[in-house]
Amino acid sequence: MLKIIQDEQAIKRYQQQFIKSFKPFADEKILVYLGHPGASVKARVLWSGRLGIWFVSKKTEEGRYWNAFGTGKPKTNATIPITCEINFPVQGIDRRMGGALAKDSSGRVFVVHRGKLGGGKKGIGKSLFADHYRGVWDVMEDGDVETTVAVIGALQSPRLVRQATQFIHKVDKIKELASSRSSQLEMAFEEIEFREALVGERYCDLEKDKGTECDHGLIVGDLSDYLKHQGFRVGNDGSHDLFIANAQGDITTVFQVKTSSAPASLHSGATRLLLNSLRLFQPPRLILVIPEKPEPAVEEKLKKLHIDIVTYEWNKDQASFPGLKPLLAPEKRVDPA
Repeated sequence: MLKIIQDEQAIKRYQQQFIKSFKPFADEKILVYLGHPGASVKARVLWSGRLGIWFVSKKTEEGRYWNAFGTGKPKTNATIPITCEINFPVQGIDRRMGGALAKDSSGRVFVVHRGKLGGGKKGIGKSLFADHYRGVWDVMEDGDVETTVAVIGALQSPRLVRQATQFIHKVDKIKELASSRSSQLEMAFEEIEFREALVGERYCDLEKDKGTECDHGLIVGDLSDYLKHQGFRVGNDGSHDLFIANAQGDITTVFQVKTSSAPASLHSGATRLLLNSLRLFQPPRLILVIPEKPEPAVEEKLKKLHIDIVTYEWNKDQASFPGLKPLLAPEKRVDPA
């Protein structure tokens, strides 16, 4: 279980570390008005083309660190909405804020969110977030209560910025869902594409390591980008982390990504691959993506189940898959959409 951080000096230090990590990604500063006409605030936001987000941060007179984020490059002097805020109190606990900082039993610091969504529009709030957000969840000791929170990322991780950016884009999709009143987070097979909003869990699994789990969505996203670059048609549907489909829309290869090579993780990954493939018309190729190869005896058992192993490795904040290309050589590529 996580425990909320209340100490003023610790929060100040972690807030500085959080925002400082974004600044190397900034391309330019843009003058905008945040909010909506009649109730907007003038601000200079930092835009990152690589991340596809803008951000602004300051300490407010009300006693909070205000960290606002949005998607899409804004035009100068435009009035733009805030996608989400990841705010922290200067000290103590303030449950009116979505954001918080928390530690686990080993002392690792995490940026978390209670799921409070602002924006002033009907239907956008904590219940919408709880119903539709898929990611990493944990229980936090929130003073005298326990709160289920979304774990955005590990503060010390070199991939924190990407983890936070992924969270921001998912919130953006959830808000789009509320605005359209349609089931945009569900996918029909004729609409094959990779949807970041479908990556992750809907529930809290206390057994998983939250530090490595925060990388799960990044790995799946990087795998999707790699496969599309190789000319494959890829998608996901909430049951499969990722799959390859042929020109007729039939699923030919299914991937399951696990961020641990521990026996329990391998068992879980293999089970999901096998069970989720049963509903497919033709048996697909099954590939388990893990950080390191298992013992030969375990790998041999997986081969008997017709499950191939691919390992991933990190190059700075990007995942690569050195053994995947030869494995997919027999696949027939289709022109990317």
